Amino acid sequence: MEIRHICTLVFLLANGWKDWKKHQISLLMTVLFALAGIIFSLMDRREIQDLLIPGGTGLMFLALSILTGGALGMGDGWILLALGTALHTEEYVRTLCLGMICAAVYAGFLLIVRRKDRKTEIPLVPFLFLGYLGGFLW
Repeated sequence: MEIRHICTLVFLLANGWKDWKKHQISLLMTVLFALAGIIFSLMDRREIQDLLIPGGTGLMFLALSILTGGALGMGDGWILLALGTALHTEEYVRTLCLGMICAAVYAGFLLIVRRKDRKTEIPLVPFLFLGYLGGFLW
């Protein structure tokens, strides 16, 4: 297992836990992870489009957070932007898709079983952790 994978797992686990418990992320940890991701990317000599697609997706989530007045958390956008510096496009898309599927299943559980309404907030980062872990083990 590469150090990049270990760092990503620890980053998502720590921020996922904080997001689950407090609905916050660690901005300092996110910035440090993004800087480490940039260093890893430079060392790997990643092509520019391999950085632009995940980075653009992260920026799009930040813009959606602003446009929706926070319905999608700003922290989720920062996490996705930081992930874009460290993960290759295929890993990034797999993590995001699997994480969104896990979040949708959990939201369905809350709606049907727990009788919550659609305004109930759910954290995204723990599901990104599950998506990364699932994609990594897959």
